[in-house]
Amino acid sequence: PTTLDRPSSEQLTRARVAYELVCSTAPQMPQTLLVVTGASRGLGRAIGVAFASTSNISSLRAILVARSEDDLSETASLMQEAAQQSSTELEVSCTVADLSDLDTLEETVEEIFEPLLLSPSPYDKAILINNAGSLGYLGQCRDMKSLSELQHAINFNLTSSFWLSSQFARIFAKTEGETGTGGRCIIVNITSLCAVEPFKSMSVYCAGKAARDMFHAVFAKEEETRVSSSGSRSCRILNYAPGMCETAMSLELAESNRLDKDLGTMYQTSLKEKTMVQPKDTAAKLVRIVVADEWISGAHIDYWDE
Repeated sequence: PTTLDRPSSEQLTRARVAYELVCSTAPQMPQTLLVVTGASRGLGRAIGVAFASTSNISSLRAILVARSEDDLSETASLMQEAAQQSSTELEVSCTVADLSDLDTLEETVEEIFEPLLLSPSPYDKAILINNAGSLGYLGQCRDMKSLSELQHAINFNLTSSFWLSSQFARIFAKTEGETGTGGRCIIVNITSLCAVEPFKSMSVYCAGKAARDMFHAVFAKEEETRVSSSGSRSCRILNYAPGMCETAMSLELAESNRLDKDLGTMYQTSLKEKTMVQPKDTAAKLVRIVVADEWISGAHIDYWDE
């Protein structure tokens, strides 16, 4: 796995022109593009492996984004193993980035997305799994004491997420009169039950998930009026709630002394009795939903939904 280098603006302009020519004249060699943020562990890792495991994708180019280089490399290795089992042609690379740093976010997103237009083959689908996020402040609303902690959570969970989805659609969704990849653009916002139900002591996390849900629901409404070159909507959007997963975040909640007592007990009991959703199971369901491509754009779908 390598960190992507940023090409010059002149190179990108030439690449866009050349890419449009490839999309319109070359024999189609279908390749799915997958970008996963927060891919170094837990759900993000499981989603990457699930896409590499499906037999419904013959060729996959995956870009994994997170802060830990070693953990990203492990995810990439697991995806390579899964691809061998599913006979999927896989190209995977890693980008080490801190998506909570707004001072570098714009440049970071360009470094992640723009070079992908240099691909020699057109993408039949371009998929963003907007997964990265954090718990933020835990505790009673009136007990907040650190403005910087609150701001960091907003930067990471909201501003970064909004910008990623916006720029992904701008680059990879093609509408009449615009340039892009010519394929299907799909954005998956990883959401939570916390987006629709309040949980005591998790106000910042719940508010962040609710805001992300609404942003992507509005985004989907706007996309309804954009018609792609193939006659379909230029970008389809899904808010996917993976269920209460057994991840490092769940362990953090179970061990926190700032969490509501009853909520903490629920997490502790679920971990002890192993009743939490396994990341690989919810990731597999997400891949099935994305591949089927039948959901109503902007919908909130939970792992437990039929």
